[in-house]
Parts: sequence; structure tokens; C-alpha cells
Amino acid sequence: PPPPPPPPPFKRLLGCHNGKRDVRSLAVIDWWDGPSPFSQMQSTLPTGLLHPLTITPSAHHTFCTSGPLILSPAKTTALPNPGDVIPVTTGNAKIILANDGGTIRAFHNVCRHRGAQLVSEPCTRRRTILCPYHRWGYALDGRLMGTPSFDADEDGKTIPEKYRKQLSTSHVKDFDKKKMGLLPVRMETALGLIFVNVSGDAPPLETWLGGLLDTLGPHRPSLDSDEIVATEFGKDYEIRANWKVLMENFLEYYHLPAVHPALCNVSGVDEHRREQGTGMYCCFATDPLTAGGTAIDPGRLPVFSAIEGTSHATTAYHCAIFPNVFFSVYPDHFYRVIVDPISPTTSIERATLFTTKAGVSAETSKAVLNEIFHFWDNVNTEDINICEKVQKGVETRAYPGGRFSFRFEEPVHRFQNMVAQMMMGGEGKYVMPKGDQ
Repeated sequence: PPPPPPPPPFKRLLGCHNGKRDVRSLAVIDWWDGPSPFSQMQSTLPTGLLHPLTITPSAHHTFCTSGPLILSPAKTTALPNPGDVIPVTTGNAKIILANDGGTIRAFHNVCRHRGAQLVSEPCTRRRTILCPYHRWGYALDGRLMGTPSFDADEDGKTIPEKYRKQLSTSHVKDFDKKKMGLLPVRMETALGLIFVNVSGDAPPLETWLGGLLDTLGPHRPSLDSDEIVATEFGKDYEIRANWKVLMENFLEYYHLPAVHPALCNVSGVDEHRREQGTGMYCCFATDPLTAGGTAIDPGRLPVFSAIEGTSHATTAYHCAIFPNVFFSVYPDHFYRVIVDPISPTTSIERATLFTTKAGVSAETSKAVLNEIFHFWDNVNTEDINICEKVQKGVETRAYPGGRFSFRFEEPVHRFQNMVAQMMMGGEGKYVMPKGDQ
């Protein structure tokens, strides 16, 4: 019989440059148009993308400015009252979040006069943001309100009369307060979380999140309300690994039996399934959860009211929003981690445990929440230990890159395509991955 026709040319995630796989191979990426591309995938991203000698600060800046970033504490309930102001940092972006009469706004945390950082600690009941350097004052909508003795207007009268003449700068010409307000940062909210886009050119947040909004749709009445609150339990981890190693580790459950045997008692490998639509995210579910005698077994805290009595009350969703956040939504709590790249080989993870107001106020809640957080802290520490070993391994120049497992690692492949297209830039920078086939 004639030989079978060759398979269609599958999408290569990476190509070659002068016979060697390296960062420049990203320029020859092609996108798959046929069925089941992942089953034919050969390799992971080139190790150069994880190596300190080939990743520059500008590359990290690309990821930290181009896509929507979730900010810590990243919950709209972190600013519940008008006048609440908090400073937040993610990557190299230092940002102010302010509740302006019920509207949350975001600005760069820098004075327009001489560049001083404006806000260092959370504060409440503020009507203005006052610079500690020269006392320039800004309204919570960003308008520049006060410039003591700078433009010789009424503000100059706040300076004691005996100093007013010496400090007068009435000679300053062409100064317009309306053009000197705080520098705004694009901000949107979804799932009760605050997102910013520093570059300002990302697609709308609804487009970015895409199918994730449908997947978590049943949870949204709870997530989008003040029912869900941050607990007192959280922790920052400094990790000797590239941020992409940490994100990719979350995106596959192949390592669960070897690294997280206790987690398998409640979130078994065989109960996992992918839940991915179009959008810049990856997601899989555990359905159903198992009561395996762990701290995170379902039923220990009040269930989110929006899913009570539904199949979602026994299902967990594990989600990663590109580029820098992942979280697991359980029926009664969710554990969220924000990944901040510090250098090509160092990252900070900022973990926070959330639950319902009823879960916080229950008589035994603190003890239960402590147990839940300790469980997640142990899981995350197990991940950190293995990720630091991965970082050491991929820095080996002889290592050419690895192979994917179709059953377990498709979300990693999806994530790596996002990394590749972002590195290439241009028109393909914001091509939304399609959903599962």
C-alpha cells in the first residue's frame, strides 16, 4: 500500500538560528491551524529564555508593562471607603490606588514636581495626596491642587508671611496646574480584583480574560461583591528562580504525585480537566474534590453563596492570568499568588488567602483558616524547592530544552506561546489563544 501522507506541518513553537535553538528562534514562530497541534509538539521554550546571560531587564519590563497586572492586595475590598489610599508595587511599577468617592483610581506613585514617592503606607480618610518633599497636593482624582509659593496664587498664603517673600517664585512662567496632575495608570476590575496596564495599550480586560469570565461565571456574584475578603493570612517568598519557571510549575499537574502527595488526597490527578476558552489565561479544574482528611477539604468553611447547592460547591478551579498571577478557587476560599520578577534568576511571590465574611467571623474560623493557610504554605514551599532545582538545571548550557507530556502539560504549552508572541511584539503581540479543542 502507498505510504500514509505526511502529517500537516505542525506549529513549531520555536525554530532555529544557525542550527542552534536560542532566543532569536522566536522570530520564526508559526501558528497552528490544524487539529491537535499539541500532540505533535516536540519541545519546550529554549533554555535561553530562562538564563541570566540572555534575558535583559528590558525583556522583563515588556511583561511588566504590556499586559494587565493584578496588584497586591488586588482586591477591591482593600479600599472599601472613600479616602482610602494604598501604595502597591508589582514588577518595576510603583502605583497608588485611591478610593475617590467610591471610584477606585490608579496613578504612578511619583510627584510631578521633583519625582518624590508620594505614598509609602496605606492611609484612610484622605482628601488629598500630599508630597512629603515640597508639599504639593493632589486630589484623589489626580488633579494638582496645591503648589505652595510656586505659582504665586492663593496657595502661597499657606506659607508663613515672614517666609513668603524669600520662597516666592512668582517669576515662574507658563505654569499650568491642569497639565501637572498625577500620571494616571489604566485600571479595570474583574472578579473582585484590581488590574492595571502600565503601557496602556493592552486589549480591554474583558477580552484579555475572555473565557475565564464564563468559567468562573457562577462564582462572580460572590467574587465581584464584598462577600469575599482577604484574611490576615499571607506571606511573601523570595525565590531563586525565573518567574516563568514559577508560572509554568503551577500550570501542570504531572508533578503532583512526586512533589505534593498530601495535595493529591483532595485534588487527585485523575480528577483534573482543562477549562480553557479564548483569552490570555490558562485554567484547569479538579472535579470532584475529595474529602481526604486535609486542611482544605470542602465543607470546613461556609461555601460562597453564589455556588451553594450547585456542582461548583465540590469543584476547584486553578487559574493563571498572563503574565504574573495564579490562584486556586475552592468552594469556600481561594489562594492567590502574584509573581514579581526581580531579576532573571530571582522572583518574589506574594501569597494571600481569601474567604467569605462568614468564614472569617465564624467562631472557629481563625483556627481553620490558620490550618488552611499552613497547608497552602507547605504546598507552595514544595513548589519553590523544586522550581529552584529547575532553575539550576536549565542554566546548564548543554541542556537543549525538554519534551511535553500531552495529557498533563498543554497549559504550559499555551503559556509558552503567550511568552513567545509577547517577546516577538508587533501585530501578533496580543493574539488571544483559542479555547480547548
